[in-house]
Amino acid sequence: MIARGEHHTTERRLLPPRRGDMDRRIAERRLELIELDEDRRTQAERRQPSDRRRPIGRRQEGSVHHDKLVLLVVSDQDNEARAVRELLEGGAPDRFVVAAVAPPAALARLARGGVDVVLLAMPLSARRGFATFTELRALAPGVPFLFLSDADDERHGLEAVRAGAQDFLVRGDLDGEHLARALRHAIERHRLHAALLDLALVDELTGLYNRRGFLNLATRDLRVARRSDETLLVSFADLDDLKQVNDSAGHAVGDRALRDTAALLRQTFRESDLVARIGGDEYAVLVRHAGPESAGVLAERLKRHVRDFNRRAGRPYQLSISLGFAAHKASTLGSVAGLLDRADQALYRDKRRKQTPSS
Repeated sequence: MIARGEHHTTERRLLPPRRGDMDRRIAERRLELIELDEDRRTQAERRQPSDRRRPIGRRQEGSVHHDKLVLLVVSDQDNEARAVRELLEGGAPDRFVVAAVAPPAALARLARGGVDVVLLAMPLSARRGFATFTELRALAPGVPFLFLSDADDERHGLEAVRAGAQDFLVRGDLDGEHLARALRHAIERHRLHAALLDLALVDELTGLYNRRGFLNLATRDLRVARRSDETLLVSFADLDDLKQVNDSAGHAVGDRALRDTAALLRQTFRESDLVARIGGDEYAVLVRHAGPESAGVLAERLKRHVRDFNRRAGRPYQLSISLGFAAHKASTLGSVAGLLDRADQALYRDKRRKQTPSS
């Protein structure tokens, strides 16, 4: 990255298609590179929180308080949703809309969105109950889950809460008012928990996830990807010569270069890909459903975006970003951290190529 002094404008791209199976979990709110003066643009970029993925299944913030809450009842029993609906009509009329779905169709229903809370009316003693919960929660961590059981089983109730459920309800103890209150409280607890997670998992400077957030979400992605034997691709990116910019133009300008790099990575990868700043001038991206040509296509796309940015952006530097990729079948991958290390090694091979004079 070389300091310079020309001034141009930025260009945005249309994002490529998202993954067909999910829009998923926490979502990334992109830095909007709008035409503002330098100070206002800096404030706008830093003010945007990063959500990486708009939470799957969950409606937009604000609609919860004005519209009916959508409760999704997941059960093998056809009459379960009817019983829940009757309870809520007696205890909280006109407050909930109850939708029903069998466990095999629950993933697809959640992926369509528009769900505020999920009630799993399935026996926890059966492995299928926990397996369904784990799969659904991996898809939609932005949605709170509660279990509804026939038995007051403290052991299974504790297991459910430890696994991430908001509550374990016993059918015989419920009336409509109690159920409505439990559902509303679950939604609010989950929202507060998500806000706290953002503080722990998000990089304040760029709005991307930090290293902890990346490894946390990538590990969830790996568990889901193993079921369909997807190929996972990890990209390791490094902002070249950041120290030179800090030394010559100051750390405030260096911070802007880091935010510009984050924006370019968002532009290059899909909204559903997991983009993170994992420390200093280093970034990582996890791509699911990767194909044999994905690495080459993404590398060329980033080069094009960096070239256009340097020509148009009007920064006192030129960005240069090195990339390394590593891919592996999810079914035989031990950990995302190992794949990240391989991508890091590929990154340094890319750096050495840049430093080697061409003959």
